[in-house]
Amino acid sequence: MQQKKRSVELVIPSYNRLSILESTLNKIRMIYPELPICIGLQGDRPDGKFLLWLEQDAHLRILSEEKPSTTVTLNHCIATSKADIILLLDDDAIPSVGWLDAHLEAFEKNSALAYTCGREVRVSYKNPGISKVLRAIVQKMLGVFFSPTKKLQGYVVGWLTRSGLLLGNFDLPGECVINSPRGCNMGIRKAPFLELGGFNENFRGNAWGFEADFGLRLQRQDQLGKYIGSAIVHHLEVSSGGSRQKSSQKWFDDFMFNQRLLIERLGKTAWIGSLPRLIKFYIKMIHK
Repeated sequence: MQQKKRSVELVIPSYNRLSILESTLNKIRMIYPELPICIGLQGDRPDGKFLLWLEQDAHLRILSEEKPSTTVTLNHCIATSKADIILLLDDDAIPSVGWLDAHLEAFEKNSALAYTCGREVRVSYKNPGISKVLRAIVQKMLGVFFSPTKKLQGYVVGWLTRSGLLLGNFDLPGECVINSPRGCNMGIRKAPFLELGGFNENFRGNAWGFEADFGLRLQRQDQLGKYIGSAIVHHLEVSSGGSRQKSSQKWFDDFMFNQRLLIERLGKTAWIGSLPRLIKFYIKMIHK
């Protein structure tokens, strides 16, 4: 697919995970050797052979942030980009062949589309058999209350309800409308993003929920996103480094703070739908 020069740029935020970042960049360059990339660095800075390799990449730029913040870093990278379409990846998410074209095709087909979200294959995710069956039953039952445009195979994809219930299911083939994307594999049209004011920079630490907050703000302007099942990434979800320290008290404190920001956006009744994930993350923390 022929694209205008600099019409698209990939943004990767990274915090104190240089070895993981280096591995991810190497794999991306095998598939997309000339794709413009902006690395939003927080924390440690590269040196040695890695730094030399970065400096020799003519299609790569680096922005450094003194104070770690996912949303501040992303906003800075996007605002300074010359591209019309910005793609977001976590520093441990590896795109597949066809990932780029799938995102861009969605924007080309719909000039009013503000954002996309691709399919996420969670490499390290383990879901026990009983838990998987119960989850499937509950989600199938909930699907009855949603329109077909929001579902794939009977499952609701990428949707946050007014009651605070967050439905993901970003591992399915197909396409549907969404109001809550995943930042690990996301596409953004720059113009409406800037008009909205970018991501909410009040989200801190792990920044849990900042994408859902973004989707809600756009939904209030009658804009929904699109899930693209053919834009596939393999997400390693590396537990070490960065802000993903789920066993730490700080991670949970930040999660609770960010949860409150999201609930303020929805309204007080959103605590009802939030309770299951609050209990889930608390149990994970105390058992680490």
